[in-house]
Amino acid sequence: MHSRIFAALWAVFAIMAACACIGGAAHAASHASPSGLAYVVRYTGDADPRILGLLKQVSKAESLVQSPPDSALLLERRADEDKTAFAKVFQSEGYFAAVITVDLDQGVSPAVLTYAIKAGPRFALSKVTLAVPPDQPGRDAELPTPEAIGLPVPEPFLAKAVVDAEARITDILHRQARPYAKIAKRQVTANFANHDVTVVWTVDPGPRAAFGPLRFSGLTSIKEAYLAAQVPWREGQPYDADLVARYRKTLVGLDLFTMVQVEPAGELDASGRAPILVKVIERKHRTIKGGVNYKTDEGPGANLSWENRNLFGGGEKLSLAATGSAIEQLGEITFEKPDFLAPKNLFTAKGKVADENKKAYKGKNAQATAMVRRHFTDTFTAGAGVGYRASYIEKDESRPWEDGTRYGFVFLPVEASYDTRKDLLDPQQGIMASLACAPYWGAVGNGPNFVRPEFSVANYFKLLEKPGLVLATRVIGGANIGASRNDVSPDLRFYAGGSGSIRGYPYQTVGPLRGKTPVGGGSLFTFSAELRWRITELIGIVPFLDGGSAFKNALAPYDQPILLGAGLGVRVYTPVGPVRLDVATPVTPRKDIDDIAQFYFSIGQSF
Repeated sequence: MHSRIFAALWAVFAIMAACACIGGAAHAASHASPSGLAYVVRYTGDADPRILGLLKQVSKAESLVQSPPDSALLLERRADEDKTAFAKVFQSEGYFAAVITVDLDQGVSPAVLTYAIKAGPRFALSKVTLAVPPDQPGRDAELPTPEAIGLPVPEPFLAKAVVDAEARITDILHRQARPYAKIAKRQVTANFANHDVTVVWTVDPGPRAAFGPLRFSGLTSIKEAYLAAQVPWREGQPYDADLVARYRKTLVGLDLFTMVQVEPAGELDASGRAPILVKVIERKHRTIKGGVNYKTDEGPGANLSWENRNLFGGGEKLSLAATGSAIEQLGEITFEKPDFLAPKNLFTAKGKVADENKKAYKGKNAQATAMVRRHFTDTFTAGAGVGYRASYIEKDESRPWEDGTRYGFVFLPVEASYDTRKDLLDPQQGIMASLACAPYWGAVGNGPNFVRPEFSVANYFKLLEKPGLVLATRVIGGANIGASRNDVSPDLRFYAGGSGSIRGYPYQTVGPLRGKTPVGGGSLFTFSAELRWRITELIGIVPFLDGGSAFKNALAPYDQPILLGAGLGVRVYTPVGPVRLDVATPVTPRKDIDDIAQFYFSIGQSF
């Protein structure tokens, strides 16, 4: 039976391949080599390989080699345009005396277009001058030194360094409370006798200024008062470009705009204050997202979410989310209110319900929490709140004689996080650390009282820029302290194994077992390491190692062995984040429990 199926598949592939070959041949026949003067491009001389690569990038003859011109005259015109472009490339690299000659040999087929290059000496940057004209206001400005703008002398001349330095000049003056500073003139002079270059900037520092009134442009549904509350300066305070940049970053981080500009506008008022104009373009505030995933041990899954990021005009966010798989269905609603009672405070109310059918237990639970978090810095937040959790455990594999038990807990979560990542979907650099602790009080029946601390630390270190090579590591831990494992409801115990934990092992099976059935633990420790190698802009590969276990006891001694899982993943990079396919195998497989491999497919990095 199987042999007939494979034979049929091979027949289909063979027919498709034959059709492709016939179609390709017909296509090639209908597009015979184009008419015109066919040619190849060659380079001779002493050009540096890096510069030679730049020449090929700007060459019209190179880019149009598959579109031959109708005559030698038209090809020579391409070569003349190339000579002009080549001269600009050499000058930008400091080779002001470079000579390019062109030769076209039509005695062979295809014709040979040769660029003979004599780069000549590389000119040195010998002097950098910044000056304010005598009659110009702002002569008291502290002009930066050449070293401060990245142009130490003598150094080989590089045009890009000069352009970058010019931007630094105005940046430095802006930080001196001079918002209208600008470059009036730039003069670059090459001395062919000495083979050196001098650069002179005429600078208009402009007057010193203070922050003036704030004006907004482009708002349609967002309240000005909400954005004004985010301003990090006071009106009348000396102008500070760093504060302006920070404010813009804050507005961009609100996820409410597609464009944000913050800049001085108009002239100073009589008291020397500069009005600040905030120009924005609001993005659509409602978003619907969906995704699918597949895991060998959990089966197929899907998720769907909707959110409104500007519910009442003050950046309030309401989101609804649902996820489903063969073992769990979850619904969640979240409301967030920024600047709650004070700037930088975020109020969050969340409710969720779940129906779970897992190996360790089968049941339903609902949870509601309310928290206030404060952003102390751009990277550090902390908060506290109150919550209630209710569970109905239809079947408990650890205590089958107590099936049908109800649990209820009041808890007080306290959390802190430190996050320096730049890209949340595909982190390249930075740290994400979180610490949470919550005392739980049993509110139904003889529910236990315990304290639940949890932590997670992930680090991302970029080893190489090109090709992109990132070492990502993560450690997770937690415990239920003050109650025995069996007294805690099964849906609050700790489990390890599966996607997001220890890949290569079936879901929740790394830890205490009754036969082959997981019963959960009183504590948890897992770790992961990935080497994320981005081979091309589209494709990457990721070898990884996971390890750890859930343990029966909350505190030492621990009786469970540490298990390791290893594997290899593929990443396909898309605008919405990487699509991941991981294949993992247990390093120390357990008889009749572990398979040779587990497969995981989803959107986003594993952590």
